[in-house]
Formats: sequence, C-alpha cells, structure tokens
Amino acid sequence: MSLIRVPNAPIKLTFTNIDKIFHGFAYFMLALSWLIAYYKKPNKKYWIVILCIVFGIIIEILQSKITLYRSGDYLDVIANSAGALSALLIFNIISKKK
Repeated sequence: MSLIRVPNAPIKLTFTNIDKIFHGFAYFMLALSWLIAYYKKPNKKYWIVILCIVFGIIIEILQSKITLYRSGDYLDVIANSAGALSALLIFNIISKKK
C-alpha cells in the first residue's frame, strides 16, 4: 500500500496534513503489534521500535525514488517515528502495571 497509486478521494478534506495522523496511527499499531508479539522478550522492544522507524524511512525513500506518482515526505517520517515511539511508551506503561 505504501507504493501503490492512490486514487483521488471523492470527498475533499480541508484539514492540512491530516494524513500524518494516519501515518502515526499505522506505525503505532505496527510497533504495538510487534511489541505484544515479543512480550516475553523485553530486550527486543527497542530493536522493534528502531526497525519500525527504519522501515518508515525506507518506505519514504522508495516512494520518492521508484515511483512517479508518490512522493517522500520528511513529515511522514516524523509521524511514523512518533507513532512507533508512542507505542513503546504505552507498551512500557501497560507492561509495568502487570
């Protein structure tokens, strides 16, 4: 989905950069899913978040370099990273309560 052509939305949204919320949420869910999957191996949690962030960077580079219809955006990288880091924060809070 990160590299496919996305059709124009039938409804025009007037919010600027609302896609950053979607980016953040997607990477929050991606990181949280992996953190839960590796719950029994707490030494892996920082690697999981780092790899999610690196994945986001690679996707943005690929969008700008190998497609003519998508563009890379550093704000997307920031939103992706914030989502992954937020997942780590929430995961740490929840796992310490148990």
